[in-house]
Amino acid sequence: MSPDDFVLALRALDAPVFLDDRGTATPLGTEFTATTSDGKSVLVTQLSPALNGRVAKPDAFVRAIEQAGYEGAGVTESGQLYFLELPPRGVSLATRLTATGPVPATEVIPIARAATDLLARGTVHGLITPSTIHVAPDGGVSLRWVGLAPALYAAGADAAAIAEELDAAVYFAPELSRGAPFDVRTDIFALGATLYAALTGRPPFGGRTTATVMAVVLADDGAPATTASGTLTAALVRAIEQDPADRWHDMGQFRDALGKTDHYDTRRRDAPAARAKAPRGCAPAVLIAAAAGLLTWMAMRYIS
Repeated sequence: MSPDDFVLALRALDAPVFLDDRGTATPLGTEFTATTSDGKSVLVTQLSPALNGRVAKPDAFVRAIEQAGYEGAGVTESGQLYFLELPPRGVSLATRLTATGPVPATEVIPIARAATDLLARGTVHGLITPSTIHVAPDGGVSLRWVGLAPALYAAGADAAAIAEELDAAVYFAPELSRGAPFDVRTDIFALGATLYAALTGRPPFGGRTTATVMAVVLADDGAPATTASGTLTAALVRAIEQDPADRWHDMGQFRDALGKTDHYDTRRRDAPAARAKAPRGCAPAVLIAAAAGLLTWMAMRYIS
């Protein structure tokens, strides 16, 4: 459906929203800036033909989106699904990664804490990736597309299809491909994988490779290659365990594990020269951090 056809379809529904541009392509479909009849700025997303075609029960999708707290959702007479949301503040982690590369651990930690706090409020997100975590200039964190994947799932789209269409498979918990529902454990996996990608610039590979790569990155980042890096490694590695029973039990527990890294020396962010020199002499520290992370991870698997 072209933008002009979409505008006409919205008018036919007497939808109280006016599109302000010709739209921008996103993984979900075409996103328009818009204004509601009462003057509020919103984003209107017209689902892509591929995703729209996956939805067998449009009414179920609309109900789920509205229950998730969006500004609105609907389906045109021709079957085109759309939803309204408030514009996010700041830029996404994906944009940050593209522009400047991996995010320092001292910046990832407060982002992680804020994200776990938001996710602990009860609504299953289902689509946590670097593209859906936004950070404002004042440090405020917001999450986009909360509940969208579960809404598509409830409307008849299977998780594997959603992951394929949105190119998000590396952030989807493995049990989703086996037919398991979206829940807090799949969100924990996705957040852990996203934070790992923010730190390292690459998705996790799992097991010892994940822990070792993270230890190297943290050492190069200027973070102390001892307890702090070991704890952060253990927190994220447990979050992305293949078996959901081995992950953190809830977002509060995940946040508590991240909170143990308070003693990072944030002053290191102002010492780029020191960070640049770190790789040449960090091998022993890296091995210590990797070993500490692995041992802590193994021990934490049996906590609570």
